Amino acid sequence: MKRTPIIVALVAAVAAGAWYLRPSAPAKPDEPAIQRPSAEPGVLRFPTAAPQLAQIKTERAALAPVPMDEPLAARISYDENATARLVAPIAGRVVEIHANIGDTVKAGTVLAVLDAPELGTAAADLAKAQADAQQKKSALERARSLFQAEVIPRRDLEAAQAEAQQSQAEVERARLRLANLNPGGTTASGGQRYQLRAPISGVVATRKINPAMEVRPDTPEPLFVVTDMSRLSVLVDVPERDLPIVTVGKSAQVEVSAYPQRSFTGKVVHVAPTLDPQTRRIQARVAVDNREGLLKPEMYAKVGILADAKEELPKIPTGALLVEGVKNYVFVEREAGVFEKREVTLAVQTRSYAYVWSGVKGGDKVVSVGALLLNAELASSSR
Repeated sequence: MKRTPIIVALVAAVAAGAWYLRPSAPAKPDEPAIQRPSAEPGVLRFPTAAPQLAQIKTERAALAPVPMDEPLAARISYDENATARLVAPIAGRVVEIHANIGDTVKAGTVLAVLDAPELGTAAADLAKAQADAQQKKSALERARSLFQAEVIPRRDLEAAQAEAQQSQAEVERARLRLANLNPGGTTASGGQRYQLRAPISGVVATRKINPAMEVRPDTPEPLFVVTDMSRLSVLVDVPERDLPIVTVGKSAQVEVSAYPQRSFTGKVVHVAPTLDPQTRRIQARVAVDNREGLLKPEMYAKVGILADAKEELPKIPTGALLVEGVKNYVFVEREAGVFEKREVTLAVQTRSYAYVWSGVKGGDKVVSVGALLLNAELASSSR
């Protein structure tokens, strides 16, 4: 009978040990979730480590001038008022090249030197005419002295005067011809070396010249194109329906794909008087300031014609908009992890951006990527 308490004690000890050594249940990891319920309707609150935040991107709504309509297709080109296309006025052979594409040159800089026999002939004709004029001038002075001494008759004096005048006219003709061939008025060594100079300051945009190349005045392409890259033109193809809003003097906003986050301000300076029968478009030219050198000729661009009023409205990406029926909404990040759904009223909507009358203020952080995800989360949290 004494064994019974001992057996009971052993059973109790085994049971206690089994309970102590039992496998513990795995702890559930903390999963970030939306804090529910939200104190405010239309507001989502996420913990700091919520995985949804990695799929959300925001963009500040910047104040910008409002365009009148959808941007128009355009192409950036040289400003013809600040561009020189150079050809050689005389035939010759290239002996020196002093400029390459991309070089910055000043007005008067020698770009190339040509061996031009015609220039040497013109210089020789001028020297010959000047020598003949000097001889005729001396002959006239002698004839005047002899006439005063009554040695020769008046007709001989008049003949000497006519020959002197003819020789002066020949000098002027030879001088003008040489000046036409060589407007700079200077030649390199040898007397028939023509110096092709830049008439304006700018950048060498094109070079169609090589050493020992034979050039002629009727060359179809310019040897050099020098342009002021700080001044560019934007050629806009205007449909007939948009012609009333594209007028000279209107401000314009130029956008290029190379710089999606910024725009360039310009002004319409010319609208073609006729319509292209092939494209059914009217070409307009917008002058744009390019002193930063960001824009390049032949870039494709979009041009938005701005309203006459100087009013600026918040500009947001079109991808941020949520369309529900006839209303538009956006999500605004009020603080880190807190997003508010707001109804917005649009002034103008283009393919890339929308301009907001109300609902968003300048500087607000608008959700540009992930608005649909937030909208789904908000719908599920409200159930």
